[in-house]
Amino acid sequence: MQHGWTLGEGNTPLEDWPDLAAEIGLERLLLKREDLNPGGSHKDRGLLYQVTAHRSEGATRGFVLSSSGNAAVSAAGACGRTGDALLAFVSPQTASVKYERLLDSGAQVVVSDKPINYGRYAGRVFGLTDLRGSKDPRASIGYRSIAGELTDVRPDALLTFSSSGTSMRGILDGFTLLQMTVACTSVQAGVCLGIARALDPTLVDEPENPAGRLGIRNPPDAASLSTALKQSGGGAVVVRSSDVLKAAQRFEHRSPEAGGAVRVSPEGAAVLAAVIEGARAGRLRGTVVAVITGHGSQWHGSQRVEAHRPTSSNDRVIRVSSYTELRTALLSRGFKVV
Repeated sequence: MQHGWTLGEGNTPLEDWPDLAAEIGLERLLLKREDLNPGGSHKDRGLLYQVTAHRSEGATRGFVLSSSGNAAVSAAGACGRTGDALLAFVSPQTASVKYERLLDSGAQVVVSDKPINYGRYAGRVFGLTDLRGSKDPRASIGYRSIAGELTDVRPDALLTFSSSGTSMRGILDGFTLLQMTVACTSVQAGVCLGIARALDPTLVDEPENPAGRLGIRNPPDAASLSTALKQSGGGAVVVRSSDVLKAAQRFEHRSPEAGGAVRVSPEGAAVLAAVIEGARAGRLRGTVVAVITGHGSQWHGSQRVEAHRPTSSNDRVIRVSSYTELRTALLSRGFKVV
């Protein structure tokens, strides 16, 4: 619950995977099932906090967010709960299930090849509060609760997928506040390698990787976050496409004793791949938590995220290719210039 509001987020299950832990030499492997949040990802925690914090500080004109999908879905849920308007900018490559959930939420959706640039413009011209995690110091606070839900197990290490690193920053801060020493590692893939590249500038993008296809390529605080990760005893690792696909198969064939098969997002599969490699290499020991950040409905067909190019005539969908088109479309829908 944030500032009196809740989506039913948090307190997600922590599932043991004993047979895989034994295979790779860990005492315990625990899956933190953030994919079971109401919005389908860990973003529910961060976006609800942001929206309610801004409202408590006097934000009245609504919100804007450019997102690869998960954050926009969570922001739409938060704004739907508080009664605030949301203008969500997404790429044509956003997974169809996320796009459809946005339409169901009542958000105004703008589809563009430059969602970040157009989102910034709309926020500035129409006076909307920008919820982009890399620009809002409030963005990481909601994720501290993940650390708070791990006090009973007190893990030796935690891994989660990162693009901007906002959620990892919150988790690190949470452990610090709780005086817990946990080696934290950001897992990266695809074209989202900014945090890992701060540690190894030679890393090369892999655009065909199903994980990390969309997101922040160059987080503004990548250097400071990578330093904090190293100081925790962890760091940042990059997972290649072949290992993501192998890890996805692990999830699909998980034993009944471990909870049975589960479909997770490509990013969730990347985290498991990083755990397996890290344990076998001797970098991970003891009790390890793998944060599963998103739901498996993001996969499509042959293990690929769907490139969904909407053609809907729905009045809540705007397709733009210029600032003039965007301004005209928003004015016609009642947005007021500041």
